[in-house]
Amino acid sequence: MKTGFVKLALPAIAILLAVGLAFATEEEPMLQVAHYYHPIEGWQTTMVDENCINGNQIPCTQDGYQLYEEPSFSSRELRKD
Repeated sequence: MKTGFVKLALPAIAILLAVGLAFATEEEPMLQVAHYYHPIEGWQTTMVDENCINGNQIPCTQDGYQLYEEPSFSSRELRKD
């Protein structure tokens, strides 16, 4: 009787533990380096989340300044959806 209970209960406990831990984890946002030009301080570097890297609608800004992929006006402007 004991071995039948263990054979049934152990996999059930493992499944419940796996499901519970799956909901307990949080996905960390990926941060990327971005650059903006400040008129007095020159090119500045900041971190942005992945939404600004893959979008194409709304300009990504830092303190009102357009963010760029590289510290150059000829590089790609970062945008989000």
